[in-house]
Amino acid sequence: MAPALLHGGATYRVEEISADTGLSHKRVHDSLDLLSERGCVRHAGPTPDGSPICVLP
Repeated sequence: MAPALLHGGATYRVEEISADTGLSHKRVHDSLDLLSERGCVRHAGPTPDGSPICVLP
């Protein structure tokens, strides 16, 4: 996900990140929320399928 964030928004679905990392869907979602709360990323809206788009602040 980090390379995509460097070049704009990351459009990975939570399911994709979960499969790639072995983390549960809930853990991935919670991790994205934590990164957002800490100001590491910000949400830039959803994709057409409802997945969140995160970008660097």
